[in-house]
Amino acid sequence: MDQLNGAAVFPDPDQAPSKELMGTFRRLARSSPWLWDTIELKISEHSLTKNAAGVKAVETSAPLSVLIRRPNAVRVEDQHGNVVFRTDSINDSKSASFLMSNRKSWLLPPKLLAPVYGEDGFVSRRPEAAYVNELMPVSKWNAFLDPVEIAGFTPGPADLAFPHPSIIHTLNQMTDEAGRPCLEADLSRGHSYAPVFTHSPLLAEGTTRLRIDLATGICVQRTVLTGAGAGSVQKVKIIAVDRYMIDGLFTQPTAQLSDVRQAPVWPVSEEKHPPGRHQS
Repeated sequence: MDQLNGAAVFPDPDQAPSKELMGTFRRLARSSPWLWDTIELKISEHSLTKNAAGVKAVETSAPLSVLIRRPNAVRVEDQHGNVVFRTDSINDSKSASFLMSNRKSWLLPPKLLAPVYGEDGFVSRRPEAAYVNELMPVSKWNAFLDPVEIAGFTPGPADLAFPHPSIIHTLNQMTDEAGRPCLEADLSRGHSYAPVFTHSPLLAEGTTRLRIDLATGICVQRTVLTGAGAGSVQKVKIIAVDRYMIDGLFTQPTAQLSDVRQAPVWPVSEEKHPPGRHQS
C-alpha cells in the first residue's frame, strides 16, 4: 500500500493543523447525539430533498423547514408552512417487529447511554446505540445531523500510519454567516472510510470541505472541492436548538369524538295516516 507523503496530506505544511485541534474535530464529529435534543433547521439545497420517499410534491428549489425531536420525531414544512412530511408515530413499537430475533431492535437511544468524553467535553468513544433515525424522509439527513462517519466510533489504532476514516488536509476555527462558531476542514477518504449510507456519503471521491457547528456537532455545509461533483454545495441552517416541541407537531391528527351531551336533532316527518290505520 502506498503511503501518502507530507505534501499530499498537508498542501501547506507551515499551516498544518495541530494534533490537538484535529482531535477536537474528530471528537466533535462523534458528539452530536449528546449535544441536542430538538433542532429546527432550514434546508435549501434541493439535492437533499429530491427523490425522498414519503414526501409530498414540493418546489425543490424552495427552502424546507425541518423540525426534529430525538429519537425519531420529524416534521417537514414547505416555504408556505404546509406540512409535506411528518412521522406517523413517535413511540417505539412493541409489535412483532420489535420482538424479532434481530439485536438492532433492542438498541437503546444514545441519550440513555454514557460515552467516553475527552478533556474538551466532546465524545472520544461512542457506545453501540440506535443512532440512525429510520423514519427520516431523506436518509442523507442522518449523516448531516450526525457526521460520525468521518471520525469513526472510536479513535483509530496507534500502530497504523493512517488510522482514521478521513484524512484532514486543512482545519480552521471560524464563524459562519449566522454568527455560530464552527470547525471547517478539507478532508479526503482514508483507507477505513465507511459511510453510514453507501449511496450518500459525506466525503466525495476527491477532496470535500465540511463545516461542523461547535455547539451541536451538525454538519452545516458540505462543499465538494475536487473529483466528481466538484463545486456542489449543500447547506443546513440552524434556526433553534432545544426548543420545546409538543407531540402534536409530529403526530397525524386524529378524528374528534362526538360530544354525546349535544346529540344531533334528527327531523322526523309527520304522517297524516300512520301505517296500518285507516279512517272510518
